[in-house]
Amino acid sequence: MTKRYSPAPRPCLYGGEYQDARCGVLLLNLGSPDSPAVEDVHRYLDEFLMDRRVIGLTQWVRYLLVKKMIVPRRAPRSAESYATIWDERAQNFPLITHSAAIAEQLSALRHEPVALGMRYGSPTTGEALEALASMPALEELVIAPLYPHYARSSYETAVAYALSELRRLGLGHLRVRLLAPFYADEHYREALAASVRPYLEEPFDRLIVSMHGIPTSHIPKACRHDNGVVGGCASRRSWHERWGEEDCYRLQCEETKDYLCRDLGLAPDKVELVYQSRLGIHEWMRPYMSERIHQLVPEGVKRVVVVCPGFVCDCLETVQEIDDYYHGIFEREGGERFSYVPCLNSSPTFIQSLSELVTATLADPCRGRTRTSASPVVNSWEAPESRVRTRSPENVHPARWGSMSTVKLPWPEEPAGT
Repeated sequence: MTKRYSPAPRPCLYGGEYQDARCGVLLLNLGSPDSPAVEDVHRYLDEFLMDRRVIGLTQWVRYLLVKKMIVPRRAPRSAESYATIWDERAQNFPLITHSAAIAEQLSALRHEPVALGMRYGSPTTGEALEALASMPALEELVIAPLYPHYARSSYETAVAYALSELRRLGLGHLRVRLLAPFYADEHYREALAASVRPYLEEPFDRLIVSMHGIPTSHIPKACRHDNGVVGGCASRRSWHERWGEEDCYRLQCEETKDYLCRDLGLAPDKVELVYQSRLGIHEWMRPYMSERIHQLVPEGVKRVVVVCPGFVCDCLETVQEIDDYYHGIFEREGGERFSYVPCLNSSPTFIQSLSELVTATLADPCRGRTRTSASPVVNSWEAPESRVRTRSPENVHPARWGSMSTVKLPWPEEPAGT
């Protein structure tokens, strides 16, 4: 008999009592299905995988691949995985619960309204923006993606979709600031290191830094050509700065590993970077967690601590994939201890660092400024002039952006029907 679920409501606005607030915050995250029911997971995967920034094929090919092949086969298996992390008490998924806690606590700390919008699923980004727009005194909005790193299939798609919803709702009167990827921020680094430190008190052989993988085609072509396919970006930061490729995802991942090594005072050979969550048969960033997990014990690595800095909130990829699936494999291979470090979630140190990031974004409105029809002022991180000219939202049609592996500035979403 099929189990029936009763998902809890998912509010999108926190701090609605701050009616006189002139500034609000829009938190963006990935999202989760409404429940582990197959039909809910099917609907969620449809929306997720039809995003051209996730699968960069033409729409009709993507439609056939996703709706006729991938989702019908994958939804039942994914539903079983989602059922393992469903919180019966909260009647919700961890990502939703933790994201809501972040929004609630950030609002209380800043005394400002904070809305929560998901790129896929509910509460939607549009609902969150409508809730903020109902605040009578609101003049300024900080868009804060809960993604420490920049990638086309995470940070970029969330921001592009938020801007498209701003236009659709006619909210061009709001001054909009964009919080940049924050993996290198000092306060965020302190919070991340503090979360890992207690797990290193017992003897361990290796700290595994597991980042969400992406296809190698999402890495800038010039970077792949000059810096290699497997890695080496962190040792060549000057190349990225010279060519305006500081948003290279591989560079950011490698630097995150190096920051953790430095902030925790560890020797380089005690920290290893891997990539997880590979989908499909195409080449993704290496080394794969799926391969390394079998190689560690034969190499003498029997006690590992695993942290996933690419995720702010615990979700399917951390709870089920890392702490359940790979944890089990490691023990069956003969591993002695597998310690998973939970994501920062709504820890006080992360909430404080996030608030400081919002304040810094508001204090520096001219940094990386550009204009779109949706937002009079959008604050982004620095982009070289050549990149801004060739990829200006006013001069490039959205249909041409699908093949670009990196986009420095927040673009509109793909028009319906293209």
